Amino acid sequence: MGIVRSKEEVAKILATKKNAKKPILFEKEIKSLKKGEAFEINVSEWELRTTPSAYYYGKYRKGKTEKYISCNKVGEKYLIVKL
Repeated sequence: MGIVRSKEEVAKILATKKNAKKPILFEKEIKSLKKGEAFEINVSEWELRTTPSAYYYGKYRKGKTEKYISCNKVGEKYLIVKL
């Protein structure tokens, strides 16, 4: 049988569910690049199922008009170029 919760209890339960903002992968290395420089990642180093181009699009490009980085797969490596 279900349990009826008050408004305060619901707010408390939902507040505990929130996660801290996760850091961007390789953010330090990408931010230290100058225009035209690139950062190379081996396919084995990439831990996520999402491709780097999709991942970094969501972090740096989504909703913005200008490009910040470009991601390309070259052989068994990903090349991330700062634009």
